[in-house]
Amino acid sequence: MRRRSLALELAGLRRLGGAGGATLAEAAEALSERSVLVMLLLLAALGMVPSPGLPLGMITGLLVVWLSLGRLWSATPPRLPAVLAGRRLPRPVLDAALGRLVPVLRRMERRAKVRLTPLATGPGAVLATLGIAVQGVVLAAPIPFGNLPPAAAILALAGGLAVRDGALVALGHGLSLASVMVVGALLQAALAAGRWLA
Repeated sequence: MRRRSLALELAGLRRLGGAGGATLAEAAEALSERSVLVMLLLLAALGMVPSPGLPLGMITGLLVVWLSLGRLWSATPPRLPAVLAGRRLPRPVLDAALGRLVPVLRRMERRAKVRLTPLATGPGAVLATLGIAVQGVVLAAPIPFGNLPPAAAILALAGGLAVRDGALVALGHGLSLASVMVVGALLQAALAAGRWLA
């Protein structure tokens, strides 16, 4: 039997939480039948959304680290930390994240296929999951304009694992390397600007 589309699964989150928006725990519960990978896709998309006054990059990055490492340590999906599970996702933030993520997933699902499976299963999946955790750390770092590169890498890695597409996982590893270099350059620029202004 064909599995339900990832894009449709995530688009259904728009119905949660009413006008006030869903909590992270409600979103995780709605996605629990698929896997932690789908939640990682949502967190990566949320990390891309500008959110003045809300440390969304830090929150989503820490949750990415928690969920990805929990996926390695236990066969059962890890529970969200209580301190973050009750955080409500403002409706505009959730809509903006899904507006970016759902079209990307639709294109990905049309083109993805099971290939290069050693990269997406077994030790390859462990390596990719560790890569997701590393990018979660980068996403959580308070670096101006630094959210997009790690979020894109997480999308590729988690999406590749979800559909067992090793080519997409390989793309995610490439984006991860690029993310570290780009964010490192942004950090150096921010430090240089701080010294110049001091």
